[in-house]
Parts: sequence; C-alpha cells; structure tokens
Amino acid sequence: MLPKHGNKKFQCPHCNTVASQEWFTANNAGSTVLTIVQHLYLNYRPSITDYVQENIANFLEKINGEFQKNFYDLVPKGFSVATCSSCGDFTLWVNKEIVYPKRTSLPPPNNDLNEDIKDLYLEASSILNDSPKGATALLRLALQKLLDQVGKNGKNINNDIKELVAEGMSPKIQQALDLLRVIGNNAVHPGQINLDDNTEIAQKLFGILNFIAEELITKPRELEELYADLIPPDTQVHIKQRDGT
Repeated sequence: MLPKHGNKKFQCPHCNTVASQEWFTANNAGSTVLTIVQHLYLNYRPSITDYVQENIANFLEKINGEFQKNFYDLVPKGFSVATCSSCGDFTLWVNKEIVYPKRTSLPPPNNDLNEDIKDLYLEASSILNDSPKGATALLRLALQKLLDQVGKNGKNINNDIKELVAEGMSPKIQQALDLLRVIGNNAVHPGQINLDDNTEIAQKLFGILNFIAEELITKPRELEELYADLIPPDTQVHIKQRDGT
C-alpha cells in the first residue's frame, strides 16, 4: 500500500509498516495547535488561584476562533505532514506529492546480484514516485545486466530468453522475464502500456527482478554449495563418470 496523500493508512517509507497516519494540514493546523494549548492550560490551572480561572477561560474562548483563522493564514496551503503511528516518523507533502523521504517501501535488491545491478535497482527505487517510467527503464537495463551475469550475451534480452527456454527454463521464469522485458521496452520506446503515472505497475517490477535473480542465481548457487558440502568427493567423481562429464 504505497503512500498516498490523505490516506489514513499506508505503508510507512521509514519503518515499512502499514500503519495509521495522523495528518497535519492548513485545514486542521489551527485546531491541532489549539488542542495542545488547551491541554497545557488544563494541566496548569489546578495550580493557580480561583480568581485567575475566569481570565484563562476568557482567553481560551477568545483564541478559539481568532487563533484558528490566523493560524490557517500562516500555514502554506499546499503543505501537509503525515505522522506514522508505528514509528513516529513523518512524511512531508507539498501539493499532495511526497517530498520527504524520497524513497519507497521496496525490498532490497537480491544480494547475489552484481553490484552494478544493485546500484541500478536502488537508483530506480529512488525515482519510482517521481518517474515510474524512468524507474522501469532502469529495471530493464538491470535485467539486461542480470542476463549477462548468468552467462548470456546481455545485449538482446529477447534472444537471451529464447536461449534459456531452449535450455529448459521454467515457464514461470520465462513469463517473469518477458513481463519485465515488454514493460521495460514500453518505458524506453512508446508502446501500448502507459507508464507515465502508473507507480503500481512499476513497483511490482522490483519484485519480479528479485524473483528472477532468486530463480536464476540464488537457488542454483545454494544447490551447488549444498552438493559440494554433502556429496563426498569420490562420489562426485563417480557421478561425473556416470554422466560422462
């Protein structure tokens, strides 16, 4: 659930928790501050003499209307803050667009990816809200480099996928690869998929890239390590002789 202006609940970009948000805007700023002032006097009044109480009550009544109006005029109209109920940190919004923090609630890149691919992933995540199309284009480039990492040419994504399919790659991985390829092509060249203001689609592609990395890099690595650790060396030799490798 991406952060959206006015939503009472969204995934906090600080703690990644879907939590309630308390909004502070020009519309409610006066009443919010007034509530704080009233609570301050509520704690203060028991400690003073009775004859002062009437003056305080008159003061609070006077600022009830005037203070809220004046405060409304002071707060920028396009300015708003949402405070997370889970971590207490805030997001800053201007004209209903989030300006702080400039990051999204996305999982980190797969740790087995090469560093340059991780850098592309992180760069794409940093511009996701401002430019879904730009983020998608960077993920397409990351996919190209990922295919190079797994031993393919890395210059023509379509041909690389064709080779992997011929080698017996799972249809699910093929679909993930083509999904990122086709949508990425639409980000680079005008196509049928409009990515100009579609953060939701772009966000899903980060998970798809990690899924591809998990299937093509992480799982094979883990299997090779397990095989090397658990199969005795002489048994490995017999297996190679059996298979003629």
